[in-house]
Amino acid sequence: MNQSEKTRTLVMTALFAAIIFVVTRINIPTGIGAHVIHVGDSMIYLAACILPMPYAMAAGAIGAALSDAITPGGMVWVIPTMLIKPLLVIYFTSGKGKFICVRNVAAVVLAGLTGVFGYFLADAIMTGNFMAGLAAVLPGLLQPLGSAIVFLAMGYAFDMMGVKNKLKRQLRGNV
Repeated sequence: MNQSEKTRTLVMTALFAAIIFVVTRINIPTGIGAHVIHVGDSMIYLAACILPMPYAMAAGAIGAALSDAITPGGMVWVIPTMLIKPLLVIYFTSGKGKFICVRNVAAVVLAGLTGVFGYFLADAIMTGNFMAGLAAVLPGLLQPLGSAIVFLAMGYAFDMMGVKNKLKRQLRGNV
């Protein structure tokens, strides 16, 4: 990767971190305790389909953790978020010419389960009570479901417009 490509990739990473931050801030209350739904993970999935893995991991960790940091009572989740969100990226491929492919559809399910399990574990460790963590699993399943729907819809639309190939050309500087 030459210097120009590195700069473009870094800029795209920062852009995705900002998008992830903003979309994660849009919270929809579930009515179940303090649980909310956001579709910020869908933007992490999109980043994972465009950026090289370490950059997508950084964008997810930074964007989601910053959102937690400014959410009232969310500061306790910053470190778990910085550990969990990068794991969501590992299932996706950025090597395909499309967002929606067999691997990325399966990745949505695996990433969702990874997030739910990761936050279950973090909640159980922080409270010292695995039953408390277990109570958060059911409402916690709503978030990856919403993110999956948004990612699949956006991915399909982007595939129809040829967005991925255009972005790849821009990252390489072949505008």
